[in-house]
Amino acid sequence: MLVLELVYKALARSKSFSLIFILNFCLAIASLSYLQFFKVSMESSLDSKAKILLGSDLSISSRFPISQEQIEEIKNKLPKIKDFSQGVSTISMIASQKRARLIEVVKINKGYPYYGGLIFNDKTIYPKGEALPLANEVWVYQEVLDLLDLKIESQIKIGKANFIIKKIIEDDTLKTISFSGFMPKIYISEEGLTKTELLQFGSTASYKLNYLFEENLNNDKLEKIENDLEKSIDQDMRVLSPNDGRDRLLRVLNFVTNFLSLVSLISFFLGLVGLIYLYSGFLLKHQKDITVLSDLGLSKKTLGITYILHLFVLISISTIIVFSLMTISAQFITPIIEKLIDFNFDLALDYSFFFKSALVLLLLSLSIGLPLILPLLQRGKRPFYKVILGFIPFIVLLLLISHFVTPNKNVGLFFASAVLISIILFFTIGSIILKKLDFSGHLENLSLSLAFKNIIRQKKTSLTLFTAIVLCTTFFTLIPQVGSSLGDSLTQSIENRPRFFIVDAKEEQLKDIQTQVNSMGAQLENIAPMIRGRIIKVNDIDFTEHSIKNANEELKAEKNELKNRAVNLSYRSKLKQSEEIIQGREFSGVYDSKEFSKPIEVSVEKRFASQRGIKLNDTLVFDILGLELKAVVVNIRSVKWTEFVPNFFLILQEGALNDAPKTILATISSGNYDATSMLIKLSELFPTLTVIDVKNLFESFAKLVENVTNITDKMSIYSIVIGLLMSFIIIQYQMNLQKNNILRLKMIGVKNKTIRNSFLIEFGLISFTASSFGIAFGSIGSYIISGILFDSYWDFRPDVLLAYLFFIPILTILIVSLFTSKMIHQKENVLFGE
Repeated sequence: MLVLELVYKALARSKSFSLIFILNFCLAIASLSYLQFFKVSMESSLDSKAKILLGSDLSISSRFPISQEQIEEIKNKLPKIKDFSQGVSTISMIASQKRARLIEVVKINKGYPYYGGLIFNDKTIYPKGEALPLANEVWVYQEVLDLLDLKIESQIKIGKANFIIKKIIEDDTLKTISFSGFMPKIYISEEGLTKTELLQFGSTASYKLNYLFEENLNNDKLEKIENDLEKSIDQDMRVLSPNDGRDRLLRVLNFVTNFLSLVSLISFFLGLVGLIYLYSGFLLKHQKDITVLSDLGLSKKTLGITYILHLFVLISISTIIVFSLMTISAQFITPIIEKLIDFNFDLALDYSFFFKSALVLLLLSLSIGLPLILPLLQRGKRPFYKVILGFIPFIVLLLLISHFVTPNKNVGLFFASAVLISIILFFTIGSIILKKLDFSGHLENLSLSLAFKNIIRQKKTSLTLFTAIVLCTTFFTLIPQVGSSLGDSLTQSIENRPRFFIVDAKEEQLKDIQTQVNSMGAQLENIAPMIRGRIIKVNDIDFTEHSIKNANEELKAEKNELKNRAVNLSYRSKLKQSEEIIQGREFSGVYDSKEFSKPIEVSVEKRFASQRGIKLNDTLVFDILGLELKAVVVNIRSVKWTEFVPNFFLILQEGALNDAPKTILATISSGNYDATSMLIKLSELFPTLTVIDVKNLFESFAKLVENVTNITDKMSIYSIVIGLLMSFIIIQYQMNLQKNNILRLKMIGVKNKTIRNSFLIEFGLISFTASSFGIAFGSIGSYIISGILFDSYWDFRPDVLLAYLFFIPILTILIVSLFTSKMIHQKENVLFGE
């Protein structure tokens, strides 16, 4: 009872401290808690909807037609089948009278999807109640009508046939995991697809087998069937179970949540820095109380429990406030998130999440409280190594939290380690510098002299404030520059890039396509042959076995990518402007060996080589149309993929594969011609040709990048706001502790203006120096990240950096001025009374 009474009195007598502490900690855990709460809800929802996302119990896909013999072989290895369908989709230019666009044409079968389905704008549902489209009908999304300027019941040309738009799709459960790029879908019957004549030799298509089993198997059992089946079927086939559909969507979500988790961790770290500073200040202020209670006979154990419980109560109140706000606001925020990720998830108030989070925060309060409280109970000064050892549980807990809140393995752990090392370095180096600069003299300017003395004497406050501002400005500088680099790397010099990208051209069509393109004022460029092949051996070791041993960890996680499945090959004699050899040499010339008596020279793209453990001078064996060809790696090259010209991971020496069956890739130059007319004309004359409008692709991707950047920017603003708020809380708390010093200065005749100026100079110097360091670190970080991700393209933004450089110090000075005005102008007797 005594402990509870002491805790109550500590709370009652320190109301302002309690409010500041609770506000600080609420801000620290809010973004991280919200993010993890919605992440848990989405994962739970995806688990329950996994079969709906896939549409079947099991799905097998291939980029080549699946033979009847293969279908029978697969059937014999599966549980008893209730229903089964064969799907196919292809990409084609679809034209109306006014416009043409690249669209995915999907054959729809009776009864499929087995789970979920299509909902139309007239509220009818397929496959429940709605019949398949007729041979002259199609179903489309509203975006198809918008893109082609059409209406329901309008006619549309697909390949060599015309169709009537009969239904408009409002919702499609399969859309979420199709990942067909930026292309909308058109659903068509089997008879309709045959009429289009789109599927010819060499056409790009995806073939699927979809299975519904008689027994209702759970997702884990279906995943086991998937794994067993993959070991025994053709390596060009890919097996998907419901868990894969869930995991594919989670990977897309993780792209955003990974970064948001890191930004949230920054808020969390900044809040913890403030928490440690505030509570250690509170304990120092009440050190006399601890001494008196100890002298009155209160045991160290009782005192320790009292202050640990006090800290736990403060953290618990903060947690309850945040969790209550989450519960109340979740239903309002959910529609915004659903719109953002294009997935309707069921928001579930997972109370186990709240329980686990509360338990973690309890451990956090213990790990922070004990190393702060124990030294005060022991009275004597503790050795430095014991202070460090006391904080080890806190650091370990912090690293574990960081590890588990980020989706990708070890990302949070490395990030937290880097931040902690940075904080330790700032404090260590800062302490040494301030100790060396021990200022005991006076300057002509008394305000400046007082400011220097305060900075040096109040080392903990100065370094805490400095660290907080450095961290928040570093990340606030880094994030916009990385986002700007990404946007500009996609859009820079767009007028010099190709306007259209041609896929699936036949060799015999090239001359006619070139004539048509030239007649409309453009050029057919970057013509590149494409041949399908497979790597079957690396240095006489089976490719799959070699990949398992040598591939990087990221690829090993994608077990399907380690199989020696088909790859696209090309051949030429010279490098492009967008390429650079980083290891090895150029091709020796045209391959001229009869009957392939010597190895063909091959160039490998650096990331492909790194991911699969392929090195310079390795020997590769390719299977091309049943013919085994030996090749040797003569160079590893880098490729600037953002140039958007045809390129391949594997380029073979010219002369070796010139006579092999191939399709052609090419580009159409940008220029002053009617792009819409070009698309319509090419789709009319060459129905099987795929023409990608690169400008539209840029715009679509730029919009996606903009959305992601907006999210991260807003989270960055949240982080810097927390950092600044925490800094201002520290400033205000420190100003309150300085009342005695202000009293002494006023009593010896120092003017109010001089005292105020000393505080403005003190905190202005700290914030300006910290901002400068933060901007420098953020710029260096953005340069490194941009170099890794965007081939060394870095968008330096001096205007933005200068704005940040002056914004934070000016804001700090304004806040300090506000805090000091009221305090300094108080009468000496009021200050003395306080």
